[in-house]
Amino acid sequence: MAERPLGIQGIEALYEECRTRVQDNRTAPTGPGLPAIVLVGPHGSGKTSTLKWLGYLGSRRPHVYFDFGSAAPRRPHEVAGRLAYGLSHRLPRQTPLLFPRLTLGLFVVAPELFLNPTDPERARKQLRQALRGPQEPQPAAERVVAVAGLLQDLNLLRIPGISLLASLIRQPPSMPLRVTRHTGFAWYAGPLTAMDALVELNQLSKSEDPTDRAAVDRRLCEAFLADLRGEYARRQRDRNCVVLLDNIDAPGGREFLDLLMELRDAAGEPDPLLAVAAASNVGRVPGMFANGPAGVQVRFPEQAGYLDWARSVPDPPPNRSWRWYCVQLRGLTAGETAQLGTNIAARLPEAPLLAHRLTDGHPWSVRQMLTASARIVGRERPEALLRAVLSSTTPSAADADEGPSLEAEAREYLLRDLTDDQRRALVECCAAREFDAACDAGLLDRFQLHTRDSLARVVATRLWLTDPVPQDAETRGGRGSGYLERVHPNPLRGSSVLHPWLRMLLLRELAASPDRWMAVHGKLRTWHIEHGHPLEVLYHSLALQRVDDVIEHLAQRLVELSDTSVWLYELYTITAAPLREPVLPEQPATLRAEELAAELAPRAFAAHTPLTLLVLSLWLAADPRNRLPGANPELNRTINAMFQDLAMRSVPTRIGLMHEAAKYV
Repeated sequence: MAERPLGIQGIEALYEECRTRVQDNRTAPTGPGLPAIVLVGPHGSGKTSTLKWLGYLGSRRPHVYFDFGSAAPRRPHEVAGRLAYGLSHRLPRQTPLLFPRLTLGLFVVAPELFLNPTDPERARKQLRQALRGPQEPQPAAERVVAVAGLLQDLNLLRIPGISLLASLIRQPPSMPLRVTRHTGFAWYAGPLTAMDALVELNQLSKSEDPTDRAAVDRRLCEAFLADLRGEYARRQRDRNCVVLLDNIDAPGGREFLDLLMELRDAAGEPDPLLAVAAASNVGRVPGMFANGPAGVQVRFPEQAGYLDWARSVPDPPPNRSWRWYCVQLRGLTAGETAQLGTNIAARLPEAPLLAHRLTDGHPWSVRQMLTASARIVGRERPEALLRAVLSSTTPSAADADEGPSLEAEAREYLLRDLTDDQRRALVECCAAREFDAACDAGLLDRFQLHTRDSLARVVATRLWLTDPVPQDAETRGGRGSGYLERVHPNPLRGSSVLHPWLRMLLLRELAASPDRWMAVHGKLRTWHIEHGHPLEVLYHSLALQRVDDVIEHLAQRLVELSDTSVWLYELYTITAAPLREPVLPEQPATLRAEELAAELAPRAFAAHTPLTLLVLSLWLAADPRNRLPGANPELNRTINAMFQDLAMRSVPTRIGLMHEAAKYV
């Protein structure tokens, strides 16, 4: 049995809605037909697992799974043949689907069938002879090889009978001759007789002309859909058949689905085929346009539904983009992560919460973190080991003391689509709070032209940009979130930011070169000075360890501002800056805050002790590894005490600071 992915309830409901909207050519078409559902998300977001779970849910009705990423690139008609093979499997209490039109067409365009191109009569005779079957049966070994190749394409684990495979790929049609004649031949007949049309199709298939090749693909994909419509018209069925298409952003995926959507438009009648696809690159999905970095209208599972798609269809549609319905898989919630880590939580309760906070619920990364954390259970000083979990070797390493670190493997996995130059550029761009600022500040100027032109699009279409998280007590181990939104007269722009987990991994690579860290943050700081962004200037000042500048600003603002909320907004916004060495696993974060205060800001520490300790503690608390144990986060006591101390010293007394202190109890 397949394992049900977490957080896909809305996708399951959409899937069942579309599966049960059966229309055949005996009933009047209603509505816009069926969408091409595309599950989108970055690498590791659970797309393949979700497709396979949907296949399990639909396993009692015709369905097939095909992965464009693992199979060799196939032309559209070859994909249609493989899908037809999968859909034709005999299921309990189900009449199998037959594909006489497609079967006949695939036989005619088989590479080994050559018909005389100069003598039409001779060509027709050759075709009739071929259709009667070979003089000698195909060797069993060849049939097994053909079966194995097809099963590999379809990712099937068991080998069923080869009768339909033989008819689709290597052998003449094995269906009753009357079915082939009455259905297949009749369908190909038109201005030409059926035999002449089939001879012409064979000759087109031998051409290298792209126009001729496209004509073959189009005709056979038409046959595929016509067979499906015919089967549903011939016998009433209660579910549409389903094709699950993984990695449609790989070669061949879009080519097949684009043709399928074009044929649906041209037919003007519904077909009983539900296509559910998956892609990591939303730029390869021609869905309806929407403002935003990705440029495509995307729904989350909780929003998804057939009616939502149908209502979004423009009237009249300007193009076929309305047929595509993109649903973005979301990250795991804290509760879902805890559910995955049930076995660990009993003995190491901090592990699931830390995994969620570090990865922001990215499914693949959560599982990697939980697996690595499980190796800590029962060992001495588990909290120190948890703080160092990203530096531990990967769970897949044969020797626990050797192999790549968890953070290195995660970086490689998440960035595998990028070129080396794009990756180097992204490592520098991660220093900016908002991704647009990195591009605007000229961080890409020294990289290759292709990188300068493509990086922003690559990051956006691979869905690594997210909305910023409100900076407040919630992000530092306290209680309450969003209460400082819209309180500042000059807030941050609020444009898209890199996914926090990816950004953390990139910042670790940037931090490995202190000179590079200083140069990038220095350039960003200068750019923000020139463009009048004082909070961003102080953000990068803190990243550059210019703590005195930050304390001087906050101390002055505390005196001159009448609204404590405005001051708190600035405090949290500035202390969200990255720290080059955020965690020392063997050193408690509270002790480190005092050492950093004395080391980086001796002048401010002497003149503004509570404020300096507060700033350093909030700066460290921005990293969830410094907020262990989970039940009583480290640094909370210091943050609470420093807020209270500032409240008592402020003139006039700031009751807002006392309220903020209470969030860390």
